Amino acid sequence: MKRLLHAAGVALLLIMPAAHAAAADCAAAKTQAELATCTAKDAASADTALNAVYKGLSGRLAPADQQRLRDAQRAWIPFRDKECAFRTQPYADGSVYSSLVETCKAEMTQARLTQLQHQLQCPEGDLSCVPQTAGGTKLVTAAPSAAPAKAGAAPATPAQASQNDTRPCVQSAGKAKSDQYVSQCVQVSPATHPPCNGQNACSMMIDEIKRGCAMIGNDNPPAFCSAYKN
Repeated sequence: MKRLLHAAGVALLLIMPAAHAAAADCAAAKTQAELATCTAKDAASADTALNAVYKGLSGRLAPADQQRLRDAQRAWIPFRDKECAFRTQPYADGSVYSSLVETCKAEMTQARLTQLQHQLQCPEGDLSCVPQTAGGTKLVTAAPSAAPAKAGAAPATPAQASQNDTRPCVQSAGKAKSDQYVSQCVQVSPATHPPCNGQNACSMMIDEIKRGCAMIGNDNPPAFCSAYKN
């Protein structure tokens, strides 16, 4: 088993040298099942983040550009899958194959996420960016938490929602609120690998949202940024 896991780690490094840092944690998994679970989770998390940024960007584009973005994304998904099949084919008969495929998908999805984040946060004058319009569809964010507020209680601010709570946000704030933070976080975070994941503490994502909104400043920030001003 140790030899198998060592081979899996070597294969991961050979095939996906630029994978997200989380992939390194997966390579340190102690069992094949742990490796498979970890890599699948990484790929799913990358997909969630990409979908949020895609929706945010689409909401800022003119209708014709929205269609072009949709066409590009629909073409990119099968390209990613075929590229990963090409990269991992030499290991198709091995038990590590599925983990290699998921790691490849996570890597390529993260790269695509970075591309769309650049479009979403493009500096003025950058000719590699598609012009954004204020008249487009509103940015997509997750629905607010379904839990009713207590009578007479003041609405919770983002900072109050998870203050001093280090539990995963999806656990401390609920899935709906956690998804909202994730969506907002990936829309404004300038980080290459942003901490926009419901398994992180809400406070970590809130800090990243504040940082991203502050960097955008008054340059057409998302509407939700007003809730994160100190």
